[in-house]
Amino acid sequence: MHHPPTCLTIAGSDPGGGAGLQADLTTFTRLGVHGATAVTAITVQDTRDVIDFDVLPARRVAQQIEVTLADLTVSAIKIGMLGSAENVRMVADILAEHPHIPAVLDPVMVAGGGGALATQAVVDLTRERLLPLAMLITPNTPEAAHLSRHEDPARWGETLREMGARNVLITGGHALTETEERRDPRPPIVNELHREDGHTRRFELPRLPFSFHGSGCTLAAAIAAFLARGRDLEPAVIEAQGFMTDATASGYAPGKGQHVPNRLCPQA
Repeated sequence: MHHPPTCLTIAGSDPGGGAGLQADLTTFTRLGVHGATAVTAITVQDTRDVIDFDVLPARRVAQQIEVTLADLTVSAIKIGMLGSAENVRMVADILAEHPHIPAVLDPVMVAGGGGALATQAVVDLTRERLLPLAMLITPNTPEAAHLSRHEDPARWGETLREMGARNVLITGGHALTETEERRDPRPPIVNELHREDGHTRRFELPRLPFSFHGSGCTLAAAIAAFLARGRDLEPAVIEAQGFMTDATASGYAPGKGQHVPNRLCPQA
């Protein structure tokens, strides 16, 4: 019997379902992919911000990943919040043992509401160990600046590639400045794909008049889902951005804070 491809998400849990592994699983399901999970952290957060979190021991996270890889044929991996330096080292070791599985790394450092989700040690080890092992990294602009240690936005993609990242998608859905907020129409979201062959491509997406919780998780999960379905990298990025455009256009506010992408309605 034919069955859908499997994606494994290695991420933290969001009790409100807007981000983290809950967002990943909803995205996988909507895009026709079986979702497997390895929980890295239990967060206390809502649609406004992260209040607190506890990180699971690296041994326990490794057991989740290893039993899944031994039992299921995993076609792609999405990596979100890892939470500790030990978890970064462990995930890097496992990725090195499975180089045939494409991995999409969303280097989660700060929640949409501003709460920190990564220590400097996590950031440093992500830069040193994980960047070269992922097929694609998907930092937003603050994460790209932090990872690249560069103040010039024009150099972020190039610098991250020089640091060992194979392919980089820098996402531009960050908060606007006061000047940008006053523009009519508002400037579009600009994502930049820097490929390992040196090619760079810019994508412009519509910007809506509110912020989103879990948009980065959703985009990275969608790219992983399309990779699992057999797409090459750039087509996977293009289709995932189309999914995100539909998901945000029909997004909603389930709580008292940010909107979330409507991962149930868009057509795949």
